[in-house]
Amino acid sequence: MQRQFSFFLAAIMLLGLGLRTAAATGGLWLDEAWSAELAHMAGTPLGVFLKINHDNNHHLNSLWLQFVGFDAPPLLQRALSIVAGTLAIPVAAEIFRRRSHGIALIAALLFAVSPMVVTMGSEARGYAGMSLALLLAILLIDRWLVDERGERTRMRLALCFALGALSQLTMLFGCIALIGWVFLTLHARHGVVVAARRALVLFFPAVITLGVVLGVLAGAALASPLGFQFGDYKPFELLLFLHAIVEMLGYTIGWPIVSLWLMPAALILVVLARRLGTDRAIFYTLAIAAFPVTLAILHAGNPGHPRYYLVAALALLLLIAEASGTMIARGGWHRGLALLALAGITAGSLWQDVDLIRNQRGDPTQAIIAMRARAPRGGVVVIDRWMGQAMLEVAAAHLHYPITVLAPGCKPVRFLFVDRFKGETFPVDPVRCGVRYRAFASARAHGLSGSHWTLYERRP
Repeated sequence: MQRQFSFFLAAIMLLGLGLRTAAATGGLWLDEAWSAELAHMAGTPLGVFLKINHDNNHHLNSLWLQFVGFDAPPLLQRALSIVAGTLAIPVAAEIFRRRSHGIALIAALLFAVSPMVVTMGSEARGYAGMSLALLLAILLIDRWLVDERGERTRMRLALCFALGALSQLTMLFGCIALIGWVFLTLHARHGVVVAARRALVLFFPAVITLGVVLGVLAGAALASPLGFQFGDYKPFELLLFLHAIVEMLGYTIGWPIVSLWLMPAALILVVLARRLGTDRAIFYTLAIAAFPVTLAILHAGNPGHPRYYLVAALALLLLIAEASGTMIARGGWHRGLALLALAGITAGSLWQDVDLIRNQRGDPTQAIIAMRARAPRGGVVVIDRWMGQAMLEVAAAHLHYPITVLAPGCKPVRFLFVDRFKGETFPVDPVRCGVRYRAFASARAHGLSGSHWTLYERRP
């Protein structure tokens, strides 16, 4: 039985590795490119912590980008995320292995194919590392809650909290959910006083370590003349928040249609978690429901990015695995319903994964290839807005193509590069300084990540 389990788990891991590798071959998209640019400009590992006071700096990822080099192939620049994302698959399985090999394999499959985690695990950002750290912390706490013993667990949790925060600061949301999970579970067993004392003992090293990490980052930002910067900051808007939550849910379960019905469906699943036989109902409630609701109540900024709610997505995948595995074990109509749901999630996820692999987030490298075909010795291009600069410079470095990128303005050079986000339109035959341009290459990004772009050439 153990040999069969290991075989199937290895096969699922290979599937997950293959999907992430295939999705990581295109050029770095906007946020990835700026991460590479900032890491390159920082110069040294110490500079990553002291000089890049920016929300686009995911510290461990920036250190990796600096280590492999600005002109490294995209696959190598994304290798840290690919490895972390792949390792998350057996960790998710291990959370359930003691209870049921079936549930463990379902969890592994969901984490292997979910478009949300495949996307995060195939781009040069810190979300995959954060996901791995959070899953390891869940595993440690799950084991600790069995008998509430384990001195080593305290230090291991501290390491998970620190590495998770250094990977991506949304780990903070996960840390709060984990602490709340332990406290409420112990409260039900022992009462509020004992629960508070034991939770404090368990998490004290982790909270101190997390505080040191945040203190270093805050200190560097305070010491900087510019303070902490955001690449793009938008105040809270309810519609942006709702759209991001729906997108997060859809890409988590492979549902390609944007539908508000996903929200009540997820909430119903959370409410039924305990009746479905799940052991972590408190954590699921905190991570999937309480976390985004709290952000809405606080009117947190930048609410329109689905990746900000990755903690909820990871918890939802664990909940689906545990609930469906339990229903399959019950047999009858429960088994049929669970198998149908899992088949739909798997098929939809693979469909979206294939779309990501084909599209490669709009692959800005194709803009450089198109430019090189017309100007083999090097090109001069003016950008429509400053955000496109890093994409072109990183893509050109990958291909070792000499390029000069000029800031927006009246510069009638041969090439014009225009990038756009979802919903924004492109100019038709744009005019710069009295010179008309025509499009000759373009790409439209699909999925959670990427930018649309069009490359224009000066008319004769």
